[in-house]
Amino acid sequence: MNTNPNQGIRELILNKRGDRSLESLSKACGGVPTRANLDRLINRPVLSWPKENAVILGLAKGLGVRVIDVVTAYATSLGLPVDTDTSSLTLPGAGNLPEASQRIIRETADNMLWWQEQSVIANGDPEAIGEVRQLFPADRIAASKGEPGVDPEQLPE
Repeated sequence: MNTNPNQGIRELILNKRGDRSLESLSKACGGVPTRANLDRLINRPVLSWPKENAVILGLAKGLGVRVIDVVTAYATSLGLPVDTDTSSLTLPGAGNLPEASQRIIRETADNMLWWQEQSVIANGDPEAIGEVRQLFPADRIAASKGEPGVDPEQLPE
């Protein structure tokens, strides 16, 4: 995965190729792009999109990144505005998970955001809100403590 979405294709290749030669990187890409084309991508300005989709697919395979990472890197190299809002979190492919898994991800994220909000509200004073790093604080899971009036069998599993 591309951890720096603001980098162009040159930087993506240089950051992800490791200690491989351009020849071995080309082989890892399935032969497309060729060693000469990789050299051009690194040493010359990118002036246009690749003519074949195989170049993008090959780079993704050889560099071990997602296709969207290569497309974004090309767009950045071409000077196209690419929204890389780091305050949002997108999980590509998560929409293909079963509905129950999607719900768990959303609920976990909502819990974490709620705790972060509480931390901001308390102006960083952990005494005011308890330990914000604790995902499931004891006072919010009464059934596990066996408190009166809470029937653990009535809770969702």
